Amino acid sequence: MRVSNERADPTLGLTIRTRPGPRTWSALEYACHVRDFLLMQRERVYLTVVEECPSFARMHHEERASLARYVAEEPNDVGRELKVAAELLAWALEGLDDAQLQRRCIYNFPEARERTVLWLGRDAVHEGEHHLRDIDAALRSAAATPWSASATP
Repeated sequence: MRVSNERADPTLGLTIRTRPGPRTWSALEYACHVRDFLLMQRERVYLTVVEECPSFARMHHEERASLARYVAEEPNDVGRELKVAAELLAWALEGLDDAQLQRRCIYNFPEARERTVLWLGRDAVHEGEHHLRDIDAALRSAAATPWSASATP
């Protein structure tokens, strides 16, 4: 769950907003998504511990990326915020006992299904690792793209 901002590189400013394709997010958009996802998972953890089997709305990640203007965010700010989001979720999970980790909620993505708090934590790690690979791929693709490519969706 711990995140390092050591991957930051000032030369990435030219590539971080570039989408590899029309239906693929830029590295910056993926980073914003992971930040927001981790914060949302933290809230889901706390709600599941205090409520009886709460049901959570979907994140609407595509709409959120557009509405929140991910592509316009400052990369250094997003890096710091992503690290804070990961630390907050880790802190929340580290403070729980075994019974709390087994509390249940209804997770509505991709379909409604009962999940545990422990699953929420594992899913956060999985998504973080998965999207780190997406970020790396987007950066490699953008670095190989002529600069006439659009940085916006």
